[in-house]
Amino acid sequence: MLRAASLGERIRTSRLNRRLTLGQVAEKVGVSVSALSQLERDQFNPTIATLKAIATTLDTTIGSLVAETSPLDRAVVRAGERKRLSPRRGITYQLLTPDLSGHIELILSEYEVGAGTGEEAFAYSAEQCGLVLQGVAQVHLGDTVHRLRAGDSIRFDCSIPHRIANAGRGRLRCLWAISPPTF
Repeated sequence: MLRAASLGERIRTSRLNRRLTLGQVAEKVGVSVSALSQLERDQFNPTIATLKAIATTLDTTIGSLVAETSPLDRAVVRAGERKRLSPRRGITYQLLTPDLSGHIELILSEYEVGAGTGEEAFAYSAEQCGLVLQGVAQVHLGDTVHRLRAGDSIRFDCSIPHRIANAGRGRLRCLWAISPPTF
């Protein structure tokens, strides 16, 4: 049985397929050559902002850099077949749609106590809607901070710099719909 390529291997393959050097990609992304090299060797996990910048620089999506699963059909995603991404310690994203070929993606995010997307806000061209399933979310949207509890929902333009953190004492679980897909 063949092993799926790791995140670092997929980034390296994508970079080499585009005939870009470590230095060229590192400069566009805003990281050191050393950090990018370590990432390609799976020696650390990038922030969401860094991963999004890498995907943009490589003219691809975050989802294409994440290890593939093989759903049996293109309409249903079984619980054990979800694509998973852990961009930072304490955060896990699960892609609930079969792939990124449609006009919308659905993501289940889980944040451990104290986890967040980082101090650096990120932005991209999309619209996002979310529902807090469990816990307390703190959503920074530009200069505004929204505190959402289980049952609360939010919609925003992702071109506004934003970041998300678990502001509660337990696990935070959210359901997100994003259009167009950016995973």
